[in-house]
This record gives sequence, C-alpha cells and structure tokens, in this order.
Amino acid sequence: MNFNLPLPPVIETRRVTLTPFIVSVHGDAFFKAHQAAGPELERFLPISFPTYDALSEFVQGVESDPNAALFAIIDRTKTGPGGAVDLSESLAGMVGFLNTSKANRATEIAPVIVLPKFQRTFVATNSIGALLKYCLDIESEGGLGLRRVCWTAHPDNEASIKAAERMGMRKEGHLRWTWALTPEKVGRACGKGRGDKLGRDSVLLAICWDDWEDGAKEQVEKLIERP
Repeated sequence: MNFNLPLPPVIETRRVTLTPFIVSVHGDAFFKAHQAAGPELERFLPISFPTYDALSEFVQGVESDPNAALFAIIDRTKTGPGGAVDLSESLAGMVGFLNTSKANRATEIAPVIVLPKFQRTFVATNSIGALLKYCLDIESEGGLGLRRVCWTAHPDNEASIKAAERMGMRKEGHLRWTWALTPEKVGRACGKGRGDKLGRDSVLLAICWDDWEDGAKEQVEKLIERP
C-alpha cells in the first residue's frame, strides 16, 4: 500500500486479523459474499460494488491514494489447523483508513463493511478497536501516536452512529452535502449546474488523544476482550 504512515504486516487482536486487502487474494471471496448479501448491506454506504470490476477499481483507487489504506478482516476463530485460512469461511469484511493527514496526525476509519454472517458478533468491535489502538497508542506502546480519529455516518444509520459512540467517539456535527452518490443510491437532488448525482449528508464523530488517555483506551480494550 502507498500509505503515508507506517503499517505492520498485520494489525490484530486475539480474534481478528486485519491484513492489506489484495484483490487477487481477497476479491473473489468478498465479492461473492457481498453479492449474496443483497442491497441491504450497502444501503447507507456512499460506495457500491455492483460488479467485480467496480470492486477492483475501488481497491486500486485506495492503493494509489497515500492518504488511504484498506484491510481485509479475517475471523481468526474460523481459521483451520495451524492458522490455515479458508477465505470462504473466515473473510469477515473490509475496513480502512481515509483522509489521513500525516502532518496533522489525524485519520478517518472508513469504509467499514462487515459481511452479514459476522454481524452482531465480536468482529466489528475487534476490527475497529484494533485500528483505534494502532492509531492512538503512542509509539512506545506499538502505535502511531495520532491525535484524532474520526468517523462519518449516514444520518439515518443509527447502528453506525451507536457503534462509533460505543467505541468512545463523540458526535461533533452534521456535515451537509458530503457525498455525490452513485445512481442506485437514495439521496437528495442538487441545484442546476452542480452535476446530476444525488447527494447526502453525514454525521461526524471523532475520538482524540485526550479522550483516549482519559479512559477511552481502557474502554476499547475491555470491549475487545469481552466474551
């Protein structure tokens, strides 16, 4: 990955592993599971993968962006003897970083796509928690020592907003007209002369270094280790 911050080969907890998303390795298993899930999986997302080529193009776009990184989520509890990985069983989704600023020591966690059979399990909590720890722990603790990690959600996606708050993030505002949507998405029409794509707003949440040191770190670690 062409990311502007250092990344280890994997970021993991005892139950999930986050490894760079490589189309030739993870693309087929992810696309099949994504297609089987139907449109509900990406109802609130501003991106979509109607074809394998669309998925490949998205991943390639992330790979070429120094401010972004994309990971495959592997459920370690579903690996075979010796850690053997069958992606049709253990690939749980994708998660990544966007809009990363090395100068400002800040990033955004996105996209977050957890495949249906892994939803309402430990997968989302462990994946998000692992990224938060890597971002907000200081270098001597194995992290990057960032100052701010943000999260944006569709205003109607209460599950996403609550998931972020559960991980210690705070609402900071309502951002208007943040996305120009692909044709199959539901949104609002824009004024004439501003493109024909529909638009949507976003709720902005964030967790900062002082939140982290004031108890959020311990909260996230407890959630990761919860049975």
